[in-house]
Amino acid sequence: MDNPLYEGLASVPGEENLYEPWPKDWLQNYRTWDPKLLKPTWPKPRVIGNVRRFNDYPCVNGHPAFSQRAVDLIRDLLEPNGELLPVRHQLGVYYFFNCRRMSNCVDLEKSEVSRIDGGVIASTRKLVFLDNMLDGLTIFKIRTRLVEVFCSQIFVDRVEEAGLQGFKFVPIWPLPEGVTFSQESYRMEQLSTKWKPRGMPEGLDVKGNTVVVRLYCERKKPSARERSAAEDVVAHLEKSLYDPDQADSESYFGDVEGHDVVDFEIRVFITAPDCDRLVAHLMPSLRSLPWPGRFHVVKRRGEFVDETAEEEYVRL
Repeated sequence: MDNPLYEGLASVPGEENLYEPWPKDWLQNYRTWDPKLLKPTWPKPRVIGNVRRFNDYPCVNGHPAFSQRAVDLIRDLLEPNGELLPVRHQLGVYYFFNCRRMSNCVDLEKSEVSRIDGGVIASTRKLVFLDNMLDGLTIFKIRTRLVEVFCSQIFVDRVEEAGLQGFKFVPIWPLPEGVTFSQESYRMEQLSTKWKPRGMPEGLDVKGNTVVVRLYCERKKPSARERSAAEDVVAHLEKSLYDPDQADSESYFGDVEGHDVVDFEIRVFITAPDCDRLVAHLMPSLRSLPWPGRFHVVKRRGEFVDETAEEEYVRL
């Protein structure tokens, strides 16, 4: 999700394969394939990421992962359908979910999909499910489409009743006439970029304003030393902004979106609900910025893609 408040978890470099439970031949044997058991050899790996405590579904490398709070409240739906495997984060323990409930509940004759050599689904326009095969399913995967994790309305209702946050449920079946899965997924993607934790005022847009830190280079292209210094600048600003307990308008100031390189400068972009408030919070960090040369800070009263946004240079 392109929403800084709901940033997820990531594996440490070199451990990406831990979270892939499918064998190499799954494309050929999708009709009988089952995810392998990971628990017997699970090493309880460390994960990284600027996750906030209110996020109950941060995922790991895009794979399902739940907070301890979520596991406590919906364990009865999760454990019968897969493995809850602990991972270690600076905030505590989260649980990678290896979904092992597989189903052939899709009616491939009525669905509108493209398939690889007549087998697994490569892309989806519309899925039609077989009613008689949905009984008892709450969270599961379908053999012909392993990318997504599917769930029933029972699962959605339990998550919402428990007040859990961070879940993006995309309605997939039945869909209104003329609406495709990709359209519905895109609609939910756009809505989720503006999600805020409960208690954060509706009037504030998470990414409504931008602050740009312009790091000037000695030559047209930055040197290796300048590129390294820019990475230090990003880490310095991220440390100043990341508060794992931030959950409302009083504790959230903004988020470093990334940086790019243009002629004679490196630009660092920070999004915020309010650029004035963000700069006031960052002022001590900006005055101690680990950049060897000149730099400027610019407030933009608009999103960073808004070319018409009003700009104001900051006096440090």
